[in-house]
Amino acid sequence: MPRTYNARRAEELTRIVRRLHESASFRNILREAARYGVLKDHKTLRVYLDLLVRGKVLRVRTRDVGSLQPQQIYSFCSDKPKVSVGLAALERYGLNWDVPETEMRVVSTDFEGLVRSKIVDSTLIASLEDCLIHEIYLDARKGTGTTPLVIAILATRRLDLPYLIRRADEMRIGRLLRLLLNRILKLVSSGETMVAAPVFMAVRERFLKLARQYSQSGFWKLVDERGVGDLGLESVEDLTEYDIILAAGKQLGVTG
Repeated sequence: MPRTYNARRAEELTRIVRRLHESASFRNILREAARYGVLKDHKTLRVYLDLLVRGKVLRVRTRDVGSLQPQQIYSFCSDKPKVSVGLAALERYGLNWDVPETEMRVVSTDFEGLVRSKIVDSTLIASLEDCLIHEIYLDARKGTGTTPLVIAILATRRLDLPYLIRRADEMRIGRLLRLLLNRILKLVSSGETMVAAPVFMAVRERFLKLARQYSQSGFWKLVDERGVGDLGLESVEDLTEYDIILAAGKQLGVTG
């Protein structure tokens, strides 16, 4: 899994900035962070502060203090970080679909969601797992029809499954996500298919490999739990074999 930073540290740094108020310069933040055992490395602090600024938790301004570099002063904005999600965000993660550049929206998250996000083309994008959950949730609420695009990722990419499932439960689409995963497993485990054999076999091979990895780590047991919420279950039941297998096949590049 990609490296993620520590949500507790991000929250502690936010509190330090609030305590320092007008004197929240980079040097003072680093001194206080070291004093309270939050962190000591200035490069790591830069990463956290950049995330907090891009996530609209903090703002930064510069002040001329007569040195070569202007002093940076940080101030508090909000305890609700903001990140971008949407189809364009999924495209940044490798979604093999042409989507409009405008298909990105800003949503609130928590500090865990913030530290898992990443900066792409100057935009702070939520983690792949959070992007997937938000897209499933939007389709379940508004019928956008984009769940097959989510399936394209679910069926072909190894994900942080415990985090993905926990986020789904928090947004009350836990049952929906589990149903999607079980439907994929049932389809690729079947001995019968109406999809072209090369496409079906490519999807089958990829997802069964992922399922084995999840099982070996004990994570697939989470899929067998009931899950939270009843939102969108009917829409998943209505998905056809073509919706699921061809979406994954396109992601793998074995069908148009």
